[in-house]
Amino acid sequence: MPDITRKRRLIQDEDEDEVEEQEVRSSRSSKDKGKDVKGKSVKRSKQQDESENDMATPQEDEDEDSVEREEPEGEEWQENNNTDDMEWQELAAIELENAIKRPGHIGAVAEMGVIEMIEMFDFMCHRHLKVPFGPKINFVIGHNGSGKSAILTAIMVCLGGKANATNRAQSLKALIREGATQTDVKLQLRNRGLDAYRPEVYGDSIIIERRISRDGGSSYKIKSAKGKTISTKREELAAMCDHMNIQVDNPMNVLSQDTARQFIQSSTAEEKYRFFMRGTQLTQLSQDYELVRECIDTMQTTLKTKREILPELFQLAKSAQARFKDMQAAATLELKMEGLKHQVAWAQIDEMEKGVREAEEDLQTKLRKIPAIETKKANETNTIQEIDTKLQEVEQTMQSQTDSNAPALIKKRELEGRLREKRNMIKEIQEEEKTVNEEIKELREKVRMFDQRIAKEMQKLDANSQEKRAATEEQIRKMEQDMDDAKRRLAELRETKSAFEKELEDQSNKQEKVATAIRQTKNEMADAQDRVRQIRDRKENALKAFGPSIPDVLRDIEDVTARNGWRREPPVGPLGRHVKLRQQNWAPVLESALGANLNAFAVQDDGDMRTLRGILQRRRCNSPVFTTKKILFDYREPDSRFLTINRALDFDHEWVRRLLIDKASIEQTILVEQRQQADRITSSGRDGGMPENVSRCLTLDLMQVGDRFGGAASIMMQRYKGPPRLSSNVDQELGALEGTVARCQDSLRFRLSENQGLVAEVEKLHLQDNRLKKEILGLEQFLRKQPNVIEKLRETLQEDRPTNLDAYEESKQQVLEKVETMKKQYEPIAEQKQKVMDEMDPIREEIKAINEALVAQESNVSKIQRELDDLNIERTRILPKIQHWDRKLEEERRNIHEMELDLKEKTKNLQDSTEQASKYCERVEITGSTTQLEREIKQIQNRLREREKERGCSLEEVTSDMNRKQDEYRSAKIAIHQLDELVKYLKKTLNTRMLRWTMFRSSMAARSVHNFNIQLSERGYSGELSFEHKEKKLTIRVETEDNTGKAEVARDKDPKSLSGGERSFSTICLLLALWDSMASSIRCLDEFDVFMDAVNRRISMKMLIGTARQSDGVQYILITPQDASSVSPGPDVRVHRLHDPERNQQTL
Repeated sequence: MPDITRKRRLIQDEDEDEVEEQEVRSSRSSKDKGKDVKGKSVKRSKQQDESENDMATPQEDEDEDSVEREEPEGEEWQENNNTDDMEWQELAAIELENAIKRPGHIGAVAEMGVIEMIEMFDFMCHRHLKVPFGPKINFVIGHNGSGKSAILTAIMVCLGGKANATNRAQSLKALIREGATQTDVKLQLRNRGLDAYRPEVYGDSIIIERRISRDGGSSYKIKSAKGKTISTKREELAAMCDHMNIQVDNPMNVLSQDTARQFIQSSTAEEKYRFFMRGTQLTQLSQDYELVRECIDTMQTTLKTKREILPELFQLAKSAQARFKDMQAAATLELKMEGLKHQVAWAQIDEMEKGVREAEEDLQTKLRKIPAIETKKANETNTIQEIDTKLQEVEQTMQSQTDSNAPALIKKRELEGRLREKRNMIKEIQEEEKTVNEEIKELREKVRMFDQRIAKEMQKLDANSQEKRAATEEQIRKMEQDMDDAKRRLAELRETKSAFEKELEDQSNKQEKVATAIRQTKNEMADAQDRVRQIRDRKENALKAFGPSIPDVLRDIEDVTARNGWRREPPVGPLGRHVKLRQQNWAPVLESALGANLNAFAVQDDGDMRTLRGILQRRRCNSPVFTTKKILFDYREPDSRFLTINRALDFDHEWVRRLLIDKASIEQTILVEQRQQADRITSSGRDGGMPENVSRCLTLDLMQVGDRFGGAASIMMQRYKGPPRLSSNVDQELGALEGTVARCQDSLRFRLSENQGLVAEVEKLHLQDNRLKKEILGLEQFLRKQPNVIEKLRETLQEDRPTNLDAYEESKQQVLEKVETMKKQYEPIAEQKQKVMDEMDPIREEIKAINEALVAQESNVSKIQRELDDLNIERTRILPKIQHWDRKLEEERRNIHEMELDLKEKTKNLQDSTEQASKYCERVEITGSTTQLEREIKQIQNRLREREKERGCSLEEVTSDMNRKQDEYRSAKIAIHQLDELVKYLKKTLNTRMLRWTMFRSSMAARSVHNFNIQLSERGYSGELSFEHKEKKLTIRVETEDNTGKAEVARDKDPKSLSGGERSFSTICLLLALWDSMASSIRCLDEFDVFMDAVNRRISMKMLIGTARQSDGVQYILITPQDASSVSPGPDVRVHRLHDPERNQQTL
């Protein structure tokens, strides 16, 4: 087992030795060169030659240095030195296989860094407990609650661990036994052998004492084997643990109950990989290398600063050399300055020519923009013309619809006139009926006269009898006449009632349709008025679109934020504030699709949710509240050819985007203009289903095609009727809504007037119908009772009938026959009346059809009016664009005019300046810019003035000053070169160390994989550890065997699906595999077998003991609540059994 910490130290020592050696070589080289420079004593001519050679190459050296500095940094070092992990895994597997082939190997006992004893006072549940440990294997057993885990907690606390790392308390004072004011923990470490920590000071053992007070205070005492206090500083304890490689905060070395239970059951692949990296200290090595990389960056920054200073030294040396040359070439300076002045004159001409060329190019660029702007304006103008054409067509359609109603109204009035004529005919027929009835009455009067004569004859025979008989016959005659009148009247009433019922039905249907149209118009007008009011509120305050009390809610949220009243970040909302729609034509669809989600707020804590709900209730706001963590998760969208809701919106808050993805699936909802296209898209995916990452389609006509559950049904979305939250130009919508309100008001006035007349007509018809019903009912009752009464009277007459009245009776009979004849004349009249009534029915049906057609025409007129409103809105939207392009075109033309004037002025100035320069001198070649030339002229002038001032100086003094400054420049150049070489060397060394780090990681991962399978094979299992170093993931799979059947069947399981025993056994196997790649002298494991059965516990015990015996210099402390009957104490195995402590608890 390689000791990673020691190797890391060896690597660092080697790096330091190599760096020191390189620095020594560099310093010696610089000293030798310095001596050579100082020892030079040559003649003036030789010094001039060397100076000229040195001054001629500084720029070339700087260029070489700049090229050498272009080296990869950061992650590129690792990418350029990547090694094939598979090769190292194979080598590590072979090495591990060879090591395992030595059966019965017993590891050496640690001489340093193991615990010899721990003692605690008033710690957790223990009043006083002292536990001596063996150097190899130690089992601590006892019942639940006996304080086993307290021993592990005491070890961690005493060695410097934090309270929350123990998973037992959030603060150290919580570890004090109840009733005590402080707790003391004492731990004794072995400190022997060649690698002992300061053995001359501490001796063979080191005693660490830690005291924790109830008030939160904590102190250390680090004592020698003789009990002498050596230090009370935590830094000394940290240095000691680092030297002995004791990693108390490493979760893989000290595995508590909760950490062991969560390690394989609920930890993610990333967490397992971090466990592996921390346990093997590869994370610490990576951090150290990152620190080295930062140091290299600092050195490079220093190198860059020095290189920036080097030109200044070069300029000083060059100035000194110039002074030297000035002493020899003062005569040439005037001539050179005159040439520079000529160059300055023509350099200005060059700059002016360049300015003219640039102005011409800018002018041409502007001129090229004009056609594009004119094209865009023409397109928008064509669009307006098309809209105007459509407006004319729709207005003509509206006028034609209105004109088409006129013939129907004329036809209706004509039919109503014909219906009145038929009614008049019925009245005339009724008059004829009345005439016939009167003639019948006259004949009946004659019958009555004959009856009177008969009665007189009868009186002659028997006055009393005749009088009685006459009265009876008169009564019978009158009753029969009444019955005939009643039958005729009943027939007339029934015919009249039938006509009234048809007319009442027609009028009622028409009135109901008009009432329905009134309700629809009122609803449409109320909705439009509500929208107008909401839009006006939104114009006053855009926040009111999300609710009338939202501004007050936001002020309350700001007040709570100012008081630091939120546990986490302040609420975010309404979510619609952070959303902007790119294409306004999708506003109605997205308003309906997102619904209340745009009014919602989001918080990250339940306490903040309650606070926010209190604000919302106080302000009577019903906005939803989402409680969720602020996680910016990744999401997947469909192909880029689809427009999703997410792509149609701009977000200024990424968390809002994730919330709408979670609540409304905006990343998988696509927007399609036509429903037919949506139907094609929903069946264009694999197997005729949805395309990948598409859950549903929304169309402009508010149709939803498909759903997130895979269905392809089409449903109508409910239109959003609230204030606009996504529309950017509400003035257009406001104008359209006001037009709708005016149109509804006009239509409502017309409908109300029509309805009022229809209601009055229906009420009148109802009264007449009720009166007819009462009269018909009375006649029917009369006709049912009257025949019985007449029959009884006739029976009475038959008893006393006289025999000599034949003549009168014969005359009477003739009159009665005439009555019958008149009755027969009545039948054609009745048939004619029925015929007229039958002719009235088609007229009523035609009037009804015309009324229905007029109602339908009114609906079409409403649709045409809405189309007119939409076209006006579109026209209003495009007009500002045309105005924009007009302004843009005017602005560009104005700019072109100004640029032409500027170009003309620059051209004129160029011509004038060229003439002046030609008069001054002929055109010369320019060697630099005007600024550079003027600076050089100024330098020459300064030199001439200085030469005049320094004429009293000797040539030797000027030569000495030049040599000194040149020496300073050379020394700085050498130092920069040496530092550059050192940076290159450090980079090379770091690359080598990173390569070794990669080798160690691959080797340790391969050993862990191989060892994991070997440990699982003890139980007949197999498994897989999959290391994904780039993704930083460690995936575990365990394959068990199902022996319930006749044949064994292998079952590949995820750790979360294992049984309790299987999971615990797999945890032990994984820990043993990872421990084999770790370098720590102490390994602790708490309740490793709590979920194991007897077989798994026996095999796990055997594996742990066997692995512990084969480990070199490692101490194992294993805690279990089981009896550990299978463990036999021996020279390398100690078993510590704990009794239940006194907890001062009362019986519940």
